[in-house]
Amino acid sequence: MNVRTGTVDVPAAPTAALPAFAWREVSIVAAVAATLFLARIDRYRIGGDELYFLAAGRHPSVSYADQGPLVPLLAALSDFLAPGSTVALRLPALVFTVLAIVLSAVMAREFGGGRLPQTIAALAYATTPMAVMQSAMLSTFALDITLTAVLAWLLIRWVRTRDDYLLVAAGFVAAVDFQVKWLIPIIWAVLALGVAVFGPREMLRRPAWWLGSGLLAGSAVPILWWQHSNGWPQLAMGAIVRDEQLATAGLFAVPWTLIQVTGAGGLLLLVGMWAGLRAERFRPYYFLIPMIALGLGAVVVFGLRPYFVAGAFPGLFAAGAVYLAARGFGRRGAIIGGCVGGLTTAICVALVVVLPLPASALRQSTDDYSQIHSRSVLFGPSGWDDLVTTVAETYHRIPPRQRDGLVIVTQNYWQAAALDDFGAAAGLPEVFSPNRGYGYFGTPPDEATTVLYVGVDDPGGALRTRFTQTTLLTHIDEPLGFPGVNRGVAVWLCSGPTEPWSALWPDAKQLRLVDGTSRHGK
Repeated sequence: MNVRTGTVDVPAAPTAALPAFAWREVSIVAAVAATLFLARIDRYRIGGDELYFLAAGRHPSVSYADQGPLVPLLAALSDFLAPGSTVALRLPALVFTVLAIVLSAVMAREFGGGRLPQTIAALAYATTPMAVMQSAMLSTFALDITLTAVLAWLLIRWVRTRDDYLLVAAGFVAAVDFQVKWLIPIIWAVLALGVAVFGPREMLRRPAWWLGSGLLAGSAVPILWWQHSNGWPQLAMGAIVRDEQLATAGLFAVPWTLIQVTGAGGLLLLVGMWAGLRAERFRPYYFLIPMIALGLGAVVVFGLRPYFVAGAFPGLFAAGAVYLAARGFGRRGAIIGGCVGGLTTAICVALVVVLPLPASALRQSTDDYSQIHSRSVLFGPSGWDDLVTTVAETYHRIPPRQRDGLVIVTQNYWQAAALDDFGAAAGLPEVFSPNRGYGYFGTPPDEATTVLYVGVDDPGGALRTRFTQTTLLTHIDEPLGFPGVNRGVAVWLCSGPTEPWSALWPDAKQLRLVDGTSRHGK
């Protein structure tokens, strides 16, 4: 049976009843993974970005300079229900990771796979380093990966069923994802291009497709209005993210980075890609090829972060598992598959059990931005106690008359978020920062002519203004500390800015991450 799509005949997806869903096997995989991930969910100290999400949640908005409003909203909700709990803060990331595990099996079933390929697909996703990373901390990518996969699954299911409510649901999921990250309109457009090129073009003629597209477009209106009102900071973020990723790994290290996030299970991803291009059963889903190619191109060619393509992992794992099962494993295949599965599981369990390493095992200082990611993965974020304690002690040593009306201004948004979150208990005043999204949370009042500045560079250069008086009060410089948090940081007392804060703040704002390593190892 073929479906006529313009000038191209595309075979319809099989219309026979799908195999039974492997509830028992997939539930076991998902439950074991969830238990492992939950057992270590609070082992990492709260991260700088997580502190930033909490701060953003305390400044509710329809959009932010570097993300949508959904993750800050979840952070605010967790802080309301369980203040200070990293477990509550990270539960959404864990839930979305488990959902991606189950979704891998659901996609395998949609491709016609029985219990074995469904279980393999679920296990493959559950044991990737990406799943371990996705579940470890609250992040935008933790939600975006799964939402992108859900979107792909809804369109895959439509090809088989032609149920138009799936297209509306796809538009709704894309609209929700747009409140997390702003890549989804590109993905939606590329999916439409894929349908136009490979079929089934009937999808684009359905009113439900355009209703789903309208939901996505409507969800963008408040965000676009905010961006317009604030000078379109998101337009600059793409280049900044690319520069940060290249500084972390470098373009030539991208293949190794992909291996690190896929582990041995990356072999099944490659099988899924091969099957998607060669096996007849996957021909109705060729419209997904441009989306996968776009993600790989963004990562490999342009040096963007590996999770840009991770939304395709559930579908590729499913395709690979179904393809191998259809060909028959045989004795040798079963042995090889068992070895690969055992290796991926062992790596996953080792990552969960071992990481983060104790701070006492840290021997090498972090002198370059490229080391920050590995430092964060191996040992976790650190230095918040030193930062808050030192700033609080310095603040309380200032004479009371000088503290009247004083505010804190930090160079780095991580510093601001930490002092904002932990500083209230230490009696610290309001905190501002011109860095990243923090610069849009608010401007120091013009009456605040005295500030306690915390940063890695001198206040005049960092804030792009001059003060009538600046006094260096103290340093925070733990040799093995975290750059920009408790290493290479200085605290200054500054008074008499040459311009009101309302006038100098727009020029002081900067979106790049001030990482703090520029003072070391150069």
